[in-house]
Amino acid sequence: MTLLPQERADQRVPVYVLVGFLGSGKTTVLGEMIGWCVERGLKPGLIINEFGEVSVDGEALREEGLAMTELTDGCVCCTAGEDLVPAIMEMARRPDVDLVFLEATGLADPADMLDELTDPALWQKTLVGGIISVMDSKRIIELAGNLELARRQIEFADVLVMNKCDLIDQAWRQALLAWVPRVAPNARVFAAVEGLPEEGVEALLTHALHLGTARFEQASAAASHNVREHQAHQKHEHDEQHEHDHTHDHHEHGHAHESMHTVSFPLDQPLERTRFERVLRELPEEVYRAKGFVTFLDDPKTIHVFQYIPGFLRIRPFKLQHLSLLRGVFIGQNLDKAWLAERLQACLMSTPAEQIRS
Repeated sequence: MTLLPQERADQRVPVYVLVGFLGSGKTTVLGEMIGWCVERGLKPGLIINEFGEVSVDGEALREEGLAMTELTDGCVCCTAGEDLVPAIMEMARRPDVDLVFLEATGLADPADMLDELTDPALWQKTLVGGIISVMDSKRIIELAGNLELARRQIEFADVLVMNKCDLIDQAWRQALLAWVPRVAPNARVFAAVEGLPEEGVEALLTHALHLGTARFEQASAAASHNVREHQAHQKHEHDEQHEHDHTHDHHEHGHAHESMHTVSFPLDQPLERTRFERVLRELPEEVYRAKGFVTFLDDPKTIHVFQYIPGFLRIRPFKLQHLSLLRGVFIGQNLDKAWLAERLQACLMSTPAEQIRS
């Protein structure tokens, strides 16, 4: 199965869906996929979903000439879900797009996306690959043990990208490879370092596309069976139990990320860098992710992007197109917005440093 449009017998547009818990490295993996496409003359279209009003990942992926749509302030598996199929269809219709990548928020539950991704209307124009879930090799076992959502992102994946393999030793890698089949026995695992699969991007994308096609065929067969079953039972029009049996699963349970929340703060004033880094490193364990754009007092004209997960902090210069995006986004459970605001306020020059030590 080739990904080059001129070599494909089926001219529907391939679509790839990336999920994975906060900080797993989805954007890094997507960056490698985009680079692979560009090197081969393929024109990717991007749909970036953020849980919050600021699309930090969208800005990080923005490239001159790339088609991009951003779905912000909601998750594609729930509040932004009604926009999912139209967004994919609109992107796939563009003449400057050969294939589509959808990066879901780190809080997306893939189980709640399956109905949309097997929509027959969507498949008239596209080929939706199997769900690609990116996991942080160093943290995933602990996360999956503590959070239902992190586990579901593994359980319902078709392809698993075992990212950040450079941060674990061989013993941990073997333990992880033994653990994955117990959670996702049918998923194919691709080990990756800094987002680049060891077997190559093409092998991963080709495998995902094959699995997605197989899943759609199974879903179509099941739908046809349900239609026949319904027709055979028309004489039972008032059978309420029959109606219940055909209700989509994702309407019958709460979303696995309902306990997660996001708060954001404007960072339009330069901060004292040492204090800011200390605030991030000392965030409580309830904060699973923080990211955004910021300037510092020692060089206020240079914009930096910051990325935080527990145990990891990265800050680097960034060319931001819109200063209105100078904000910080914090995602976690039971977040204390007033407490966070106080700590960030303490990073201003006019605030005594002692205030952030309490």
